[in-house]
Amino acid sequence: MSEGTSFDVIHCEGWDPVARALVGRLAPGTARERDTTGEQYAVALVRPGTEIPPVLLEIAWQHRFARCHHIDEQGRRRASFEYRLLEDGALFLMKVEQWHYKSDDQEEFDKKTAGRTELSFGPDGEGWVHRAPRGYGGGSSSGHVRKAVSELTMPKPAFGDWEPLANSGPLILQAPEAPETDPPMPAEERPWRPSVPLRPSDLDGMFTAGTRFSLSDSRSLVEIELRDAGKLRMPSGRLVASDPAFLDSETGHFTVTVPPGEYRVELAMIRFVDEPAHERAAAAKLVVADVPVVTWEAALWPGQDALFLGDGEFYGYGVDSGTGCFADVTALPEEMDDELLEKFTEVDPYCEVAPAGADGNIIAFTTGWGDGSYPTWIGRAADGTPVCFVTDMLILDGAEVFPA
Repeated sequence: MSEGTSFDVIHCEGWDPVARALVGRLAPGTARERDTTGEQYAVALVRPGTEIPPVLLEIAWQHRFARCHHIDEQGRRRASFEYRLLEDGALFLMKVEQWHYKSDDQEEFDKKTAGRTELSFGPDGEGWVHRAPRGYGGGSSSGHVRKAVSELTMPKPAFGDWEPLANSGPLILQAPEAPETDPPMPAEERPWRPSVPLRPSDLDGMFTAGTRFSLSDSRSLVEIELRDAGKLRMPSGRLVASDPAFLDSETGHFTVTVPPGEYRVELAMIRFVDEPAHERAAAAKLVVADVPVVTWEAALWPGQDALFLGDGEFYGYGVDSGTGCFADVTALPEEMDDELLEKFTEVDPYCEVAPAGADGNIIAFTTGWGDGSYPTWIGRAADGTPVCFVTDMLILDGAEVFPA
């Protein structure tokens, strides 16, 4: 953009990509209040006398999120810069996307022929670049990329200080003398939402016997049954969750630990109401204490940071054998041999395996529909103490509770 070009600052709910218009214009005071409380809002930088903003900022500090879009004259987003607000108050550029359109009438984000470049960065500046210069129909390439952390971070901008976030060089910004406003827009009608990692779905209901769910994909009706899968001996208090076929002395444990002891493992099974012989394990819970869970968080391995997950993403463990497990690190074998692996074939829907000479044991369980990647959640009590770990097989992700 040309240095010295003036832009009107318009606060709004966002950009409607279908109508290609700004919607939900807000009074500056309303936007400032949302900035303070963390509620989402948007800022459009518009050349006087025009309708399409070359720059659109989407901000939701409650989710530690900010994003900048560059929009072309046809109203198509041509670049996107996504940020996360770090614990130290710095804003970190974690993702950049660029689209290259071949003609003025090409659809926005045309996957087949629009060129696309995507870069993503972790907290240490290490990242990936993916290029599809002629769209996914014309081939693509991927590779490692690295930037100095100092190049990816900047101070969180104060309200009204939009130039650093705009990624457009020096700008002259001005507020209209009499900004237009629109009637309040219901939250569910806002044209965008911040990127947030996967969140757990009704884990309390998942571990309440008799609860019925309507599955999101097939609309099948299922009912929860609970099974006691035994007690996990944890001499170290360091929990491992994994496909048992991948266990060895190098398998990592979660960063959150519990006091050494023995803890009950419980399975949440779903039984199909119209097919009673059909059952699946929906989740496995390690019960540390029988107290109510107030908050849930992702269980992480060393080096992971949930702040850097994209929309709907999660950290999980991969399953190739249709089986997951809980184990204390003291139960890990030096390496998984055929004799030990054979013991896990008896899982139906769970089994206990005690490796020779180990102080701890392993409790294995079937994993929902089988192979995949599954997250583990930590439930904390009101005082912040971890009271359970739950591996979610994601069968009930998006399912709705069926009224009794």
